[in-house]
Amino acid sequence: MDIAIEFVVQDIFKSATFYTKYLGFEIEFTEYEPVAWMQLRNENTRIMLVTYEYAKKDIPDFKEYTLSTNLYKFRYESLDRIEAIYESLKKNNKEIFLPFRKSDFRYELGVYDEDRNMILITKVTED
Repeated sequence: MDIAIEFVVQDIFKSATFYTKYLGFEIEFTEYEPVAWMQLRNENTRIMLVTYEYAKKDIPDFKEYTLSTNLYKFRYESLDRIEAIYESLKKNNKEIFLPFRKSDFRYELGVYDEDRNMILITKVTED
């Protein structure tokens, strides 16, 4: 079994820019004209973005758009990569809810994406 994460977003291109510019994803492919769905890839991780308008049309009982309270964790292998992400986020005034820190068995930082999903960026450690 696989888990596919699909973010419902207000502005698909603004969201795609966040994930490609800061977290190292690439746009793998898009669907529809105008674009209403896309898949992003970073190594073996894929996420999907879909516009709220398309989700509502595709699933008639789809709930009203609300802010997320979910926490999505992206695990990276390189501490240098996480530090670079953190510096880039700060430099570009992205809203950080958890400053870069060393915690029990991990390094981590937290940032809101363009739709205020809580993104936790981590690297597991041995100590």
